Amino acid sequence: MNFKDIAKLTWANIANDRLFYIRAKTKENFDMAITEPVKQILDYYKPYTGKKKENYIFPILDKEIHVSAMQKANREKKVLKLTNKKLKEIATLTDIDFTLTTYVARHSYATVLKRSGASISAISESMGHKSEKTTQIYLDSFENNYLDEVNKAIL
Repeated sequence: MNFKDIAKLTWANIANDRLFYIRAKTKENFDMAITEPVKQILDYYKPYTGKKKENYIFPILDKEIHVSAMQKANREKKVLKLTNKKLKEIATLTDIDFTLTTYVARHSYATVLKRSGASISAISESMGHKSEKTTQIYLDSFENNYLDEVNKAIL
């Protein structure tokens, strides 16, 4: 899931152990089962933000402070920057020797699906891409980086 979509999730997006949302970038509808790890995350935030269905799930946006589109966009950008900074710190602490970001996490998800045998069509749908061509370009760029790293490891 893209960071912007995560920021905009409200408790109203959840029903019958499923998550429903519209991807901001492509306007595609998503309907997915809530897995146990996701349930644990939601359970963590529920006491803080789950008092009303219209409340955001995650404390990124605040309906009383971030009213205009510009306020929301600025806040999303600020929190994304902070999140990526923290991911880089985690990478350093865990000896991951490449830049870790939310973008890399999203691409890694797609790459894991591909290596697990998922079809490009299924990956494309799960990523919310308008076309499989976009997904193929997405995957190819990461495969090249992966192959570069494998080649370095062999030498």
